[in-house]
This record gives sequence, C-alpha cells and structure tokens, in this order.
Amino acid sequence: MDARGNPYGNYLTKDDARDGQNFLTPAIHRAALERISAAGGVEEFRCTRNLLSSQPMAFNLFGPLQLDPDLAVHLLDPLLPGGVSAATVVVEWAPPKALHLNDATSFDIAVHYRTRGGESAVAGIETKLTEPFSQRTYGANDHHTETYRGVGRRSSVWIDPMADSLTDKRWNQLWRNHLLVESIRQFEPGVLGCEIVVHHPSDSRCTESIAGYAAHLVAPDQSLRALTLDTIVATWSDLVSTEADRQWLADFADRYLNLELSGS
Repeated sequence: MDARGNPYGNYLTKDDARDGQNFLTPAIHRAALERISAAGGVEEFRCTRNLLSSQPMAFNLFGPLQLDPDLAVHLLDPLLPGGVSAATVVVEWAPPKALHLNDATSFDIAVHYRTRGGESAVAGIETKLTEPFSQRTYGANDHHTETYRGVGRRSSVWIDPMADSLTDKRWNQLWRNHLLVESIRQFEPGVLGCEIVVHHPSDSRCTESIAGYAAHLVAPDQSLRALTLDTIVATWSDLVSTEADRQWLADFADRYLNLELSGS
C-alpha cells in the first residue's frame, strides 16, 4: 500500500497469493514454495504477491525446466553455448561464497549442463522484468575489490580486468555475476561458462546496460548472451509438443508480453 493506505495494483491479496495466483501452474507454485522453505535468496512476499517482480517470472519461465530435465535439454539446447545434452536447472542459486567472491552474489537461474560435445558448462542467468539492476556499487575501492580483481586477473574474459569502469552502477551487477561465473570456472578447471541476461523486449534501459558492459569483454558473443522474453517464448513454442507445455507458454506470453491485455 502507499502512504495513504491505497493498495498497489500489482500486489496480490494474501488469499490469492496463498492460492498460487502469481504462478502459471500448480507445479510451478509448489516449486516456488519448496524453494522458499529452503531459505536464502527467495523473498516470500516479493515472490508470492508481487506480480511485477522478476523472481516469480523466473519461476514461471524456468520452473518447468527445473522440474523436467528432459524438457530442459530440449528447450535450452538452442539457447546456450555449445548446445545441451544434459542439464540441471536451479532457481536462485549460488555456490559456497567463501570459496568464491565471499559476498551475496547469486544467479537467478543456474544451469549446470553438458554440451553436445560432452564438455561440462555452467550458465548464470539473470532475469529482469521491471526492476533495474542493483544500483549499489561493489568492488570500487572497498573490501570486495581485492577478491574481485583477483578473479578478473586470472580470467581472459575482460579486455582490462582492472578497469574502474567495470564498477559502474549501470552494469555493476552484470560484472559481479560474470565474476561468479569465472570464479566457478577457476575452481573447476575445464568447465565452460557464460552469463545470460533474460529481459523484457521493451526494457531499453536493460539493453543499454548490457551493451555498455559488453564493451568491456574480449569476446562478448562467447561469454555473454542477452535473450528477450519474446525470443525465448517464440523459440520454445516451436519446440514443445504437449498441450500442457503449449498452454504454459501461451499463458506466460499473456502475462508478461501481451501487455494490451492489461489495458482498460
């Protein structure tokens, strides 16, 4: 509610939230509740009641892939570098922080997969709907700097891993997520890795931030991919074969892409 006690239109009532109205299927709702009960990373109010949060959107898009590894392989194969022959999808995931960046950086979606060539790989996915990237700046002459720069120096991803411009708040979150991908690769030699950003096609601010960050990368087409929601839905709609999956994607498009349905 606002300061006058008026309810915001994007917040579900407690009853509707309890009934799982923020999720497209009962199975996705159950997956979200299980992840909430596991604690850490998923905010219950934001996830179950806020219709405009990227967190329930992440469950609505990737939840079925977490529940069905075969579906995950089929749908992620055309999207991830190297293709996919086996995959495990987890919503809101981070490795033990003491082994990596020693901070709260995590992936909205983590995909641990095997490429079609048999190589182990990890994709760290950031999902955005209406929220901007984090506006806090980390790694700019603070207690994170030494750790972040150490990962950067051991990587070949950035043109200049010491560049101060990497800490720019417009893409600071992208940099930190990418650092976590690279830290995992350094901890597990031989693992391939990339950062994926999934965002709404109308989010020009996100597009600009991705482009600004990509300018710091040696080979952005290899280590960073930006995918819009409409592209994903269109790609997956051509691949699914069951009526239930077709309905799931149609419902996703109605909720997040066909904005004219919200007009009155």
